[in-house]
Amino acid sequence: MDVGIVLNSVGAGGASTGTLSAAPFREAASRYPHIDGTPYIKEAYIRVYRFLNEKVTATFGRQSFTLGQGIALSDDGLGLPGAHLEAEKLYRNIKCEAFFFRPNKDSGFVRIYGGGIYYPSNEGLWHLYHLREAGDQTAAEPGHNSVSRTRQFTGVRYFLNYNQLNFDGEFALQKGVSKKPGGGKARYNGHAFLIKGVWSQKLGLFGPSKMRLVYGKSSGNPGQVSDTDKAFFPTFGHRFKGVEREGYGEIAGASLYDLIQTSNTVNGLPAGVSGLNIVNIGADLPYKKLVFSVDFYKFRAAQNADGGSTQIGSELDFKASYSMGDSLRLKAVYAVLNPMGLYPAANSVKLVSLALAAKF
Repeated sequence: MDVGIVLNSVGAGGASTGTLSAAPFREAASRYPHIDGTPYIKEAYIRVYRFLNEKVTATFGRQSFTLGQGIALSDDGLGLPGAHLEAEKLYRNIKCEAFFFRPNKDSGFVRIYGGGIYYPSNEGLWHLYHLREAGDQTAAEPGHNSVSRTRQFTGVRYFLNYNQLNFDGEFALQKGVSKKPGGGKARYNGHAFLIKGVWSQKLGLFGPSKMRLVYGKSSGNPGQVSDTDKAFFPTFGHRFKGVEREGYGEIAGASLYDLIQTSNTVNGLPAGVSGLNIVNIGADLPYKKLVFSVDFYKFRAAQNADGGSTQIGSELDFKASYSMGDSLRLKAVYAVLNPMGLYPAANSVKLVSLALAAKF
C-alpha cells in the first residue's frame, strides 16, 4: 500500500497583483481554490496493490489522471477525486482499467466513469476506451445553453515507437444528450482526432534532432443548434498547465476545440464559430546544453454558423532552452501570431518571455 499527499500553491507575487486577473491567465487561474500562494491539496490518495486480485492495483482519492492524449479527459494538474483500478495481464498481455471520478465544476459535481483496454500488438500499442460524464449544472456550450447534460466518449488510440519514428494517433467520438433551459433537448454528435509524428535524426553540428508534424481536427456546428449539437467539447479535456494554457502555440494555446480567450464565448472563438483544425510543423535542435526549437502553426475553425471566414491565423514560435543542471532550466521564447480572415481588424501579436524553471 502507498499513501501519497501532494501540496501545491499558485501565486504571482506581491509585485504582480494584476497578473493572474489578466485575460491570458484568468481562465486558468479560476480553476484553483487559492491564487495568493496559500497551499492546497493537489493529490491525496491511497494505492492498494493486489486489490482483491494479485493482478489488480486500486487507487482511491484525489489523483492525477489523463486518458489517452487528454482529448476527452485530463485532471490538468489539479487531480481528480475518485477511484482508478488497473489490471495487468488480466488476459494474456491485455491490460484493463476502470475509473470513477467526481470532480467539481461550476459549483456542482460531475460524475465521470468508464474504462479502457490496452492491447500490445507486434508493432505498437492499441488503447480502446469509453467514458461517460454527467452533470446537472447550468452551462454555456459552443452551440447552445444547457441545464444538464450526459456526454459519452468512445475512443481509440494507437502508439508506435519504431527505430527513428514515433507515431501517436487518437480518434474520439462524442455522443449523448443535453437538456435546454425551458425544455427541449439537443443530442451530441461530434468527433475529434489528433495525429502526431516525430522523426529523430542527427543533423550536422547538432545532436539527435527531432522533426515533428501534427494534424488535429474537431467537428463544429454548421448552423444554429436545434436538436443536434455537432461541436466536440468535453468538460475536462486537456487545456491548462499551471496558470497558463498548454496547447498548440505559445500565444494561442489551442486545444482541439478551444483557444486562449479572444471573446466571451466558452471556446474563445467568436459567437457561432466552433471546432478547430490545427497543423503544426516543428523541430528541436540540441547543441551541447542548448536546445533550439522552431514551430509553425496554422489554425482554422471547423464551422462558422454565420457563413463567414473560418481562417483564425498562423503562429511562428522560436524557443531556446538551456539546462543549468538536472533540476534547473532557463527558457526563452519569441512568438508572433498573425490573425487572418476571422479577425479582419486585428493586428499581429508578439510574445517575448524569459523563464527560469526549477523542480525538486
